[in-house]
Amino acid sequence: MLDKLPKIETHEHDPIEAAERIIAGMPNPPEIQYAGSKAFYSPITDRITLPPRELFTSAEEFYATALHETVHSSGGQKRLARDSIVEAAPFGSPMYSLEELIAEMGAAFLCAEAGISPAVIENQAAYIQGWLKKLRDDRKLVIHAAAKAQKAADYILNVTPEQEEA
Repeated sequence: MLDKLPKIETHEHDPIEAAERIIAGMPNPPEIQYAGSKAFYSPITDRITLPPRELFTSAEEFYATALHETVHSSGGQKRLARDSIVEAAPFGSPMYSLEELIAEMGAAFLCAEAGISPAVIENQAAYIQGWLKKLRDDRKLVIHAAAKAQKAADYILNVTPEQEEA
């Protein structure tokens, strides 16, 4: 009977130390659990849920996803208290779309910091383009999203404005 279940393709990955350090170094981090097949951050439980690493086709894709969810978590009430996380926004709404842009841009900044951008940049660009289509009428949106994404990345990296100027 077990032979009738579809085989799930799994992949072996070595950890990427720079990405591990970024995630481990986040101040006041959320809990991270590995379960299911979807990645998401829950502001209610302050928990990131990620599929098991072996379900990702590459280590870079795993970390790009983990960093995306980490940026979402930076907006939680006890961190940056970003409106687009603290206020429940329905899927596809302008507020939800803004948060997705922030999360993916922030993840792109963090992937660059970890040195894994070349492996994931095409997917990140396509993802950002998809959310931008929903928000085409707001010309300032990308700038606002990028500023919030930088603030999130700085929070995760534990960088203060004084350190940036040095």
